[in-house]
Amino acid sequence: MGNKISGIFFPAFAMLGVIAMTLTGAFGNDEANKFYFLLSLVLIFPLTFLVQGISCALNNINPWIALAVSYIAFIIILFTVLNSSAWGYGLYFLLFWVIGYFGAKGIQKLRASKNK
Repeated sequence: MGNKISGIFFPAFAMLGVIAMTLTGAFGNDEANKFYFLLSLVLIFPLTFLVQGISCALNNINPWIALAVSYIAFIIILFTVLNSSAWGYGLYFLLFWVIGYFGAKGIQKLRASKNK
């Protein structure tokens, strides 16, 4: 049960946590905050979506619920910090999620077929 809950909420908490730390200046001056925000937008957030996709596949989590929670967090970030031109990042994150989900499902099927 705990794996399912953490698999659903992991990207949302990661995204909202980084944004909260950036907005409060937790990383130092404005330039450092911008750097960490851009780093998280390009690297950390996609990796959390990848981990969520893998977690959904391995723990039989409903992928629609997991994606809905993550995209609600992204929409909150989009409207508070970014502008509407950042919708492309949503597709970028989805690509990582799909790679994680279908990659893990494919590996599960390969292992199941080898065990027979």
